[in-house]
Amino acid sequence: MVVLIGLIFTIYAVFAWAIASLVYKTGLEKTEPKANLFFRLCCVSFGTFIFSLIFGNYYFFNNLNNSELISYLIACLISGLSVTVGDLFYYMSLKKMDASRAYPLVQLSLIFIFPFSVFLFGEELKISILLGGFLFLFSVFILSSKDKTEKIEFNGNLKDKNSEDVIIGVLFAVGAAFLWAVAILSFNQARIISGDVFVTNFLRVVMAVIIFLPLGIFQPIYYSGFKKGNRKNLKYFIYIGIAGILSLGFADALFYKAAAINGLILTSTFTINTPMVQQIFSIIFLKEKFRKRFFIAVCLIILGNYIILFF
Repeated sequence: MVVLIGLIFTIYAVFAWAIASLVYKTGLEKTEPKANLFFRLCCVSFGTFIFSLIFGNYYFFNNLNNSELISYLIACLISGLSVTVGDLFYYMSLKKMDASRAYPLVQLSLIFIFPFSVFLFGEELKISILLGGFLFLFSVFILSSKDKTEKIEFNGNLKDKNSEDVIIGVLFAVGAAFLWAVAILSFNQARIISGDVFVTNFLRVVMAVIIFLPLGIFQPIYYSGFKKGNRKNLKYFIYIGIAGILSLGFADALFYKAAAINGLILTSTFTINTPMVQQIFSIIFLKEKFRKRFFIAVCLIILGNYIILFF
């Protein structure tokens, strides 16, 4: 039985992640991925700290023994590092191909979450969820497949336009999917130990900042956006920072609250709706190409939602 409040949290996460992906894509057209990553981490660390003070509960540390504390901190560290490197891979994927193609591919994280959720957390994988998840993934394949019109003639033969960039983009997207799955699974373990998502979200982000801080200090590319010649693009960093706070900072926390209510498998499956929302926003706001097969993908996603909710 799907609990409504958990579903509401998931829906917010879906819309926040979809909108954030468009902001990232727009910002990356003017800026470098590594510089954006570092600036966004700094913004999100501040945002998650504020959220942890308002919504979190630091008193749970008093209830943890040494073994639980070590396990909790390790889980936070793994989640923070994997989500950060995964985000970098996603950024690099966006530099190579459309957001409407890159974002659906990273939803393949579901194929890693399903088996590990059963094995690690003892969750039940119902036939309805499995079938709905399959329909979602099939819709992702439809959304991200290449158009015939994206081929050009070369020496009398059809050749993929920018095929090398597309292949590299796909590899980065799949890598991001795997790392995001690791981040989700480790965060969920930390949530189970602590019973708190907002403090956990802050700790994993600040750990990532501490790890990547030396890179930001000693490699100029990480703070290149603040150099005099690049300050005209500073607004894009600010947009990405705000999007990061609302998505990684707040939407992620609500996603794990929803996972605590409805289970990680069910909640993760519902988030596959994100590419549909993202595709609509990409067409409306980024003027990306409209693909007729989008209607087929939407029908599959609606059918998948119906099966999960009512069977």
